Order: sequence, then C-alpha cells, then structure tokens
Amino acid sequence: MDNPAYVIDCEREFAIGGGGGLEKPEKQAEKPRPHSFEEAITMTEVGRFHYKLLLICGLCFMSVMVEIMGVSLIMNQMKCDLQPTLNQQGILASAGFLGVVLSSHGMGFLADTWGRVTTLRYALFLAAVCSIVSGFSVNIWMLIVFRFLTGFFISGGQACVFSLCGEFHGSGSRVRHVTLLSGFLCLSMIFAPAMAIGILPIRIETIVLGMRFSSWRVLLIANVSISLLALVGLSTLPETPKYMLVQGQGEAALETLKIMFTQNTRKPCSEYPVREIALESGGASLSDVHGLGDAVRLVWRQTVPLFYRSRVVHTLNICTIQFLIYGMAQGIFMWFPTILDELGSRGGQATLLCQVLEEFDAQDTQEGGDAAQACAMEVDTNTYQVMIIIGASFTGIYLVFAYIIDYTGKKNLLMGWMALTMICLVGLHYVEQFALVVIGLTVVMAIGNCGGLVSTIAMEFYPTNINAMGMCFIMMVGRLGAVVGSNVLGRLLFSSCDTVFWALLGLVIFLCSLGYFLPEKPRPKRVTTPTPTPSATATAIVTATTTPILAISSK
Repeated sequence: MDNPAYVIDCEREFAIGGGGGLEKPEKQAEKPRPHSFEEAITMTEVGRFHYKLLLICGLCFMSVMVEIMGVSLIMNQMKCDLQPTLNQQGILASAGFLGVVLSSHGMGFLADTWGRVTTLRYALFLAAVCSIVSGFSVNIWMLIVFRFLTGFFISGGQACVFSLCGEFHGSGSRVRHVTLLSGFLCLSMIFAPAMAIGILPIRIETIVLGMRFSSWRVLLIANVSISLLALVGLSTLPETPKYMLVQGQGEAALETLKIMFTQNTRKPCSEYPVREIALESGGASLSDVHGLGDAVRLVWRQTVPLFYRSRVVHTLNICTIQFLIYGMAQGIFMWFPTILDELGSRGGQATLLCQVLEEFDAQDTQEGGDAAQACAMEVDTNTYQVMIIIGASFTGIYLVFAYIIDYTGKKNLLMGWMALTMICLVGLHYVEQFALVVIGLTVVMAIGNCGGLVSTIAMEFYPTNINAMGMCFIMMVGRLGAVVGSNVLGRLLFSSCDTVFWALLGLVIFLCSLGYFLPEKPRPKRVTTPTPTPSATATAIVTATTTPILAISSK
C-alpha cells in the first residue's frame, strides 16, 4: 500500500482529493466538449429575440404579397390614365410573378453564399426603389417593366425568410414559428385591401411631372411602407448562427447565440453555458468567385445537391405540389374580385356559381370585351371589405395550424385541409346562397395556405448549405404555377366552369396522394449530454457507489 507507484496510479485513475494529481483533470475541464448547434440554440430558449425575428421576417413576407397583390387592386382605376388593352392587362397582372420566377434561383444562390440577411437587405431596397418608380409610370409598358423589376428583386423576401426564421430556432420551436410566419401571407390580404379602401376613393387631380397623379399611384407608393419597415428591422438582425457555422465562423456564431440568450432570458451573456460550438461543413462563399466561370460553377454546385439520388424524388414531389397548389390558389384569387362583383350584382338572388360565370363570359363576348376595358372612376369598396374578411379568416386558420401542428403532424394537417377542399369543390356545383358560395370559394383558395406547410417540410428537409437555394427553387416553381394559373384557370372558369371544378377536384385528390410521400422529420428526442468514458476500474467504483441513487431517480 505504501508503494509510490500505486499511489500515483490511484491519483491518476480516480482524481480524488487535492494536490498535484488534480492538475491534469483541471486542465482538461478548462476545454469542454464542443456543443452541437441543436444543443446550443436550444439553450438560448425562446423569447423576445424570436418574437422580434418573427415580426421582421413576417414584414419581409408581407412585402412580397402586398407588392404582387397591389396590381390587381388598381386595375380598374389604372385604365383611366394608361388605357391598356385587355392583353396588356394580363401581362401586367403576371409581370410581378414572372419576375419572381426568373430571379428565385439567383436569390437562393446569393442567400447561400452571401448570407440571408445581406441578400434580403439589398433585395428589399431595390424592390422598393422600383415600386416607387412604377408609381410615376407615363404609359402601360413602363408600368409593366417596373412591376416586373419589383417582382424580380423582391422574390428574396418569400423564400430567404423561411431559412432566416428557421435557422434561429431549435427543432422544438422551429415548425411552429415557420408556420406562424406563413400566416403573414393572410395579414397581407388584410393590409392591401384596407389600404385600397382608404386611398383609392380619394379624388386627386394634382399634376406631377406632367401627369395626373391619381390615387392608384399613391396606393402603389404607399404599399412600399411594408418593405421600408422590413428594412429597418433587418438592420437590427445579425446573420443566422447556423449559416455562420457552415461558413466556418464559429466565434461569430457563438456571439450571436449569446445575444439571443441575453435578449430572451434577460440574463448576462456570461451565464450562457456554451463555450464552443462544433463547426459544420459544406458552405460556399462569394469570395470563391473570381470570374463568370467561377460563378457558374458555384451556382451549379449549389443546385446539383437538390437532385442527388437521396433527394431527387422528394424535390420533384415538393415542386409538383407547390406548382399545383399555387396555380389553383392564384388562378381563383386573381379573378375573385370579378366573381364577387358578378355574384353581388344579382342582389342576393339564389343562383348557381357556374351559371353566373358562364353568363358573364357570354355577355363579355357579345360586347367584344369592352366591359373588361371600361374605365371605372367610382370605387366599389364592398369587394375589398369581403377580401379583408377572408384575409382575417385565413389568419385565424394559420393560428390554428401553428398551435395544432405539433400534435397532428404536418402531413396529416396538409391532407386534412385538402379533404375539406374536396368537399367544397363538390359543394360549389350545388349551393346557390351567396354566403355559402363565398365560403366555398374561400376554402378552395385557402389551399394556398398548404403551400406554407409544404415550405416548412422543405425547410427541414434541405441541409443548411443548400437550404436557401432549395427554398428559392421550390418557391420559383410555385410562382411559375401562379403565373400559369392566373392566365389559364381564370378564362377556363368563365367558359367551362363545371368541367374546371371537377378537374380541380381530381387535382386535389392527386395532391393528397403526393402529400402522403412528403418527407417528414421525426419528432426530436430529448438531447442528453454524453460524458467522457472512464477506465474500467473507475467505472466499477462509480457504478457501485451511484447505482442506488440512479435507481431512486428513475423511479
């Protein structure tokens, strides 16, 4: 027992007591095991920082929808000044969506290489400038070009925000907050018609730069306020810590997490228990670009992973669902004000929806399309009021989605809403009451809400280094569906109403079958911190002394 070698061996083995034998373990304790990102982000908790983040991302998302939707609200008043043809009106209605489609891929590339926040700041600023200039358009083609440029630049606000919002959350809160973010789409359906009610009825006869500065121009400029508010909010946000880790900026990511911890818990950053975060690999940077060839290769490297063998089926499935969902929703929404006007003109008389639409199409054909080109000086605000009610209903639906999604699961909620859509599509063939028809059409349009659920699934499916690219790509396909739907579905509704609604029913059944095969991330398990593995002798002694305590704890 007095053998010095034995004593030294015991001190090294068990590290019990004071003295020189503790020097080595203490030095080891000074450098703790790096935490994973999931552990580190969970320790920041959810609080004030995340609520501010949700508001800022929501304003970015709202700005996209308000800018795109605003054109449909000024169509009748704009005719008085610019006198567009029917074809030019169709081009104008699609210009913003076309801009979104053409730039989405590039926005995803910039977000993955330049940063989510930086990309959003420049995108919203340029979109705001183009939107303001469009308010001073002297002819229809100038308006079309600048609405196209507005959509081209603002596309980053629809897909980058999902990555931006999701990467500030752990798995326990990510799905709920991203679903709440999708709800700002519905708030834009309240904001845009409310602004129209307040501004369009104003009679303005002021001459600015040789043109009559009508109320529709004021509305276009006023809608930029959402983008400006979003820009102010973005100036206060850091880059996402997960993006920083992928770019190898571990210290910067840790500082951001400390800021989040302080704002959420109101505790000093010194109390944040994480000292080091394990880096993630796979990021790309614009610093690697030294010419056009490098840029093309980098875009290719960011795009190809979306179609790896392990992802290609899910990527194609998600894109198909988004194309059909947004095509249906936007195709009906684009003509929804016209449908409401025609239903309202019946004075509450019970009439089948398809009968009303086909009579309108026949009347428009007999008049040579002049009714569609008529200049309307008086503004009927009833349609806008109905749209506000619908937007409020959609907002309520999203709130319900956000708080039951953790219990039902994303796929179950998605297919449940599609089942309700099928019921309404069948009912629209038979109901005649105005209120029931509007409710049925609203539920069918609300299938666009399912696009937010699919985006949430996609955001969890793609890894960080290609997340923004993946989100922008599927949003690009979704907006392409919106362009097709707004140009094709509307005309078919008026000429072949019954056939179209039965075809839409078949499409929703097809969507249900595709939704069954969507990837869904398993619910997160409780994270346990692993402990260093001791030697066999130490394990035997620790087990013997702690087994009774562990047994009591387990009970």
